[in-house]
Amino acid sequence: MPPWAATAPRLTTLLNGRAIVRLSSQSCCRHASTPRSLNLRVRSASTHVAPTAINLRPNIPARNKELHDALSALSGAAETYVNISRLQLALGGLAAQDAVTRVAVLGLNSQLSAQQLARLLLADPLGSEEPWEKELGKINDQRAVLLKYGDEADAPPPTPLYRVLSVPSRVLRSHNLEILVSTLNVNTSDIIAATTENSEESILVPKLQATPPRGLPVPYPVHKTLIFGEGLDSALAFGRFASDTRGDLGGMIKIAIDLPAPSEEPKPDAQARSTAVNVQVGAQAIATFRESIQNSIAYEKGWYRSGLPSLSTWLTQDLEPSEPIKPIVKTLVSSVVDDVEANILKADTAQIHKLAALASTQNTSASITTHLDSWAEQSHAELRDQLDDAFSSRNWHKLAWWKLFWRVDDVTMLATEILERRWLTSAEKSSIYLAGRMNQAGYPDELQQPVGYVVPEATTLETAPTIENPRTDLSTEVRKSIPWPEQIAAARSEIIADTVPPLQALAQRLILQTFSTTSISSALSALIYVSVSSFSVFEASAVAALGLTFSLRRMQKLWEGAREVWEGTAREEGRLTLKKTEEVVRMIVKGEERRRAGLTVDEDEGVKERRKAREAVKKVREALERVGKDVR
Repeated sequence: MPPWAATAPRLTTLLNGRAIVRLSSQSCCRHASTPRSLNLRVRSASTHVAPTAINLRPNIPARNKELHDALSALSGAAETYVNISRLQLALGGLAAQDAVTRVAVLGLNSQLSAQQLARLLLADPLGSEEPWEKELGKINDQRAVLLKYGDEADAPPPTPLYRVLSVPSRVLRSHNLEILVSTLNVNTSDIIAATTENSEESILVPKLQATPPRGLPVPYPVHKTLIFGEGLDSALAFGRFASDTRGDLGGMIKIAIDLPAPSEEPKPDAQARSTAVNVQVGAQAIATFRESIQNSIAYEKGWYRSGLPSLSTWLTQDLEPSEPIKPIVKTLVSSVVDDVEANILKADTAQIHKLAALASTQNTSASITTHLDSWAEQSHAELRDQLDDAFSSRNWHKLAWWKLFWRVDDVTMLATEILERRWLTSAEKSSIYLAGRMNQAGYPDELQQPVGYVVPEATTLETAPTIENPRTDLSTEVRKSIPWPEQIAAARSEIIADTVPPLQALAQRLILQTFSTTSISSALSALIYVSVSSFSVFEASAVAALGLTFSLRRMQKLWEGAREVWEGTAREEGRLTLKKTEEVVRMIVKGEERRRAGLTVDEDEGVKERRKAREAVKKVREALERVGKDVR
């Protein structure tokens, strides 16, 4: 058997197809008087609906009406969980008798390589290189290219989203096909973490950007997508990008990687999700065959070595007309419904996690409350015991009234030492430990309004500020909130600043007053002794003794009273600080419980919405199943 005999059936099929095209073109020339509206109707049968035709009711075939109505109801019942662009594409396929099928060819590295691949898939090797091939090879801008069936003389209306190129391809005409050539950004570092769009939606709904760039990208849903990359690096990048895609996409996504051609002809497998191709070998094969039909054997070998036949088969797979709908439209509807169910499942899973987190939050709150009660009890006991020890210690007795004459300068030091070493020191350390546990559990350290914040009363005619009665509680000063573990330290500093200086000033004033009273009484006693001769030294000294006794008694009474007041102030401020701190922590725990409980309600609007969405999905699946039975 000669070497070309094995490839003869393939070449015969190709030649027969070319002959059919020539006969059809000759027939069209003989019927030149036939209106061109028939051809135009086929070319313009696109699912891209004009904005002015949104409210028009399409003439839906009776066999597709049930499925169309169920799918339309899905857009309202599952609006949050459905991709509206893909849903509209599916509705358009059900509403039209023979709607256009959209296929996207997306390049991973550049759009030029994707354009070259699309040219090879649509080129006619039996004819010479056509003008559309040259024009497609010259396009080097960032806009996408839409390949539609049409004559070279056709001038489609311009659009800022993509360049339209009329291609007289038999593949586009016979399958009513349009091919969008663009790029796919698989750089995962540019992906925004907050986005809700997964990689599958990015592949099946490419985003088109107007030129010059302005506004938001416009989605362009397609029925199938062919991803084309160059080298293993692009394959690895796409693998990282598409790690969250589902495996059961029904042949809607095909991956082709440009690799060196194998030495032997690979077996084409249109069902495989990925394939290795070599664009250079395929282009060289077509160029060789166009030089001479004698190079048919070399063309056959090069074409099948390039791996492109499997892509050609995949391109037209499931596009043949079928009753009641095309297989590709049925696959699209199933994919849309599967996406809705997957999104509902994600929402249910998130709801379950929230409910589990709520139970965990309740346990954590109970544990924090128990530790808070123990901390409050120990802190109050510490405040009582530590201050009792401090006020009965030797250092505090150094400030007795009769020692104040030589200890007056130590008042600030000794009082500050008591507050810094004995005033809620252990309670402050324990509060920091408790705050760490709360912070680890996700609780905030402070309230939105600081503790002690006084809300001004409503301003009325009686309470409005006037010259005689100015309102001092209407200050615009913003008070900074203090985290509750720092409130004890802040209260200690405030007590030291507010109470110790007045105590020091009182001690100094009493010493001065005592010396002044004693000096005046002594001077009066001497004056009486000198002026009145009948007074003896003993009698005159009685006046000085009386003044000294009065001044010392007054000093003792005032100083000991001030010390008792200061001791009470230290105890009361400590008790109030512990009470306020405890109240703040309880308010933080309760507020966080209410906040988290508000996010996880069993019968909230999200649950009802998902229930309606499930019912709508069930109706679509039942209608789709009945369509399949009608076909059988």
